[in-house]
Amino acid sequence: MQSTFRIPTPKTPAHTSSRDDRLRIQTLYFEAGWEIDDIILQLNLTRRQVEYALKHRLTPQNHLRGRHILLDTPQRKQLIEWVTANAQNRRVAWVDIPSLLGWQCSLKAIRSAFTKEGYARRIARRKPPISEENRIRRLQWAIEHQHWTEEQWDEICWSDESWVQPGTHKKQRVTRKIGLSEVFHPDCVVVKYQRNIGWMFWGTISGKYGKGLGIFWEKSWGKINRFSYSERIITPLHEYLQSHPGLQFQQDNGPGHTAKYIKEQFAAYGISPIWWPPFSPDLSPIEKIWDRLKEIIEKKDPRIHQNYKKLRAAVIEAWDSITDAEIRDVIRQMPERCQDVIDANGMYTKW
Repeated sequence: MQSTFRIPTPKTPAHTSSRDDRLRIQTLYFEAGWEIDDIILQLNLTRRQVEYALKHRLTPQNHLRGRHILLDTPQRKQLIEWVTANAQNRRVAWVDIPSLLGWQCSLKAIRSAFTKEGYARRIARRKPPISEENRIRRLQWAIEHQHWTEEQWDEICWSDESWVQPGTHKKQRVTRKIGLSEVFHPDCVVVKYQRNIGWMFWGTISGKYGKGLGIFWEKSWGKINRFSYSERIITPLHEYLQSHPGLQFQQDNGPGHTAKYIKEQFAAYGISPIWWPPFSPDLSPIEKIWDRLKEIIEKKDPRIHQNYKKLRAAVIEAWDSITDAEIRDVIRQMPERCQDVIDANGMYTKW
């Protein structure tokens, strides 16, 4: 009788990644929010190794059992001094810090030290670049305006344009199981269209008159250029300022606003925009109105769609629903915005 030899199937997949590799994988994924593909490239591992590490918790190392090594106060101060030294250090994964500093401590000790000192890992915010020259300009503007009265602020006609799209306008977070089982669950993903629709909307506000012009860039107008911008924006703006006396016009320093032809058109209509520091959306109260407008659209219909007519109607309704009281509330924050720029010495603020 011929015997058969059965090879047992292993309960877990074979893998060659070390414990340290698995610890790095879990830290980069759960702590730093890295994608799996990025982890594979960074650590030079296979997808199978990464997925295995995410599905299995690490067992404690024998030589660390029973030990609770924490960093003392001088070490914590040294840690904070090192991590805040430059932008590169702030981006280092916590799991890599002990080896870079030459310390014999665990990730738990690093995490505990940061917690005690009031630090955490968060998504870095995107902000426009601020050069030294522009920092000084921002600071100068804030100092010159920090003691303005409400009446002076009310006489500014704030303007800006915003690109409005359907759906949510902020990053979305979902509650799901740790690991990979629900990563691509239909309820846990955001639909991404190959080509999103959007609508450029230009508007003005003031404390004196409340909500001002609201202009859509209609599809039939074609692309925005210096000639169409002059016809569609500057001409109605001139008429608005003529019928609402006592306003000083403000706009940012976008390329379309600083073009020679546009400047000539402003001069021809007798419009003299106030001086505005570059890269300063945090000093403009109308930015909060755009957030409010998009929140109204999102609340009414959070679904993503491809219907321009529907989007246009939603933007009109949202703009009409913003009250003059809301506009005056954001303008009343201008002294605080100026003070925050001064406190930041011309650099980034919370706004």
